[in-house]
Amino acid sequence: MKSKRHRMPLPRGGTVFTCALWERRAPEFPIRREAVVPRCLAKERELLDAGVALALLDLMTEFHCCIKCLHELTGVARSMIHGILLMEKEPSTRIVARLAAAFGLQAIELYLLGFFTLRAEVSR
Repeated sequence: MKSKRHRMPLPRGGTVFTCALWERRAPEFPIRREAVVPRCLAKERELLDAGVALALLDLMTEFHCCIKCLHELTGVARSMIHGILLMEKEPSTRIVARLAAAFGLQAIELYLLGFFTLRAEVSR
């Protein structure tokens, strides 16, 4: 049974997911935000993959959610989440939908957030 004192509020209200690993400090990631787009270009991946990775980094930072916590909330393998952030693995729409649901979003909303985040990042 998960602890009730560690709750991750969702932006839209509704269901509140709980995670025993949720902490108040910022989570650590396998890649820096500034390195996402260059890594994507070096691996010759679609820029939307970089956008999804940037959006996930932002959401995980905003909700203080580490990779293990996101794994517990969604059931997506930690190696898959790690691979998505490093652009080593390409997620299916179903996986993106599960990751988005952890933050109260639909898959299309995560893709759009990724698109606009990438656009802002590239225009800097």
